[in-house]
Amino acid sequence: MFTANTPSAKAKWVLETMGINGVPAPYFDDIARQEKIKVKRCSLPSEKDLSGMLIYRGEKKGILINTYIENIGRQNFTFAHELGHYFLKHKPPYVLDGESSFRCSNQDMEVVEDYSSIEVEANQFAVELLMPELLVKPLLAGTVFDFTLMSSLANQFYVSKHACGNRILDFMKEPYILICSKGTFVTAVKCSNAAKRFGKAVKNIPTESHAYRAIQYQQNQKQFYLSPGSVWFGQLYSNIIVYECTRGNYEHDVSMTILKVEHPTILHV
Repeated sequence: MFTANTPSAKAKWVLETMGINGVPAPYFDDIARQEKIKVKRCSLPSEKDLSGMLIYRGEKKGILINTYIENIGRQNFTFAHELGHYFLKHKPPYVLDGESSFRCSNQDMEVVEDYSSIEVEANQFAVELLMPELLVKPLLAGTVFDFTLMSSLANQFYVSKHACGNRILDFMKEPYILICSKGTFVTAVKCSNAAKRFGKAVKNIPTESHAYRAIQYQQNQKQFYLSPGSVWFGQLYSNIIVYECTRGNYEHDVSMTILKVEHPTILHV
């Protein structure tokens, strides 16, 4: 049995007690039903920033998922996130007319830095519930981090490519960075452990990068292109080699860039 003293451990406990050994997402409604949580999915165009809610009214419990966000992977993450609030026994911040609730925004699904935040804990729970370490880690043996791997596992686990990429980097030993951007403005950065020293330097997509040109010309790159480290991280890292590849959903002005950093003498100082 697990000692569920962290959000990830609690998610493992839920999967164990429910007897879920395969890909978990198809069983989320069963988990909710077991806990007597009513689940409602509906499109709310007037609430574009609302991902989902966990609602309490007396003894009744409900989860609302905004399907206006049509990406099934993102909807599944929202479902797992709200289950996280429930199983972690978080105190609802909104109380009105006998009803207490969590109203979780798209931004809440991205929170990763404030480790005291209940939204961070719900996200940590969601990641393990959707993509358990015991299932994901063995699939990464001998692989390289690229868009093919990300797409394959995202489809297998019914998650978004972004969430899948972040999870893969939890286990990658090599120095990789995944950058999400809106236009050329960076909205999120995730690093493997070996690349964490570089991630803080990335604020915007550099104008000298292959990524910048891909975004400007709305191109989905099919291979990695070489850049000097100074392009991404400044002159201090001019002797580092960076391989970069960018693909986007340009209709919505969003893209992802994978960086692979190479320079053994720097990385292992």
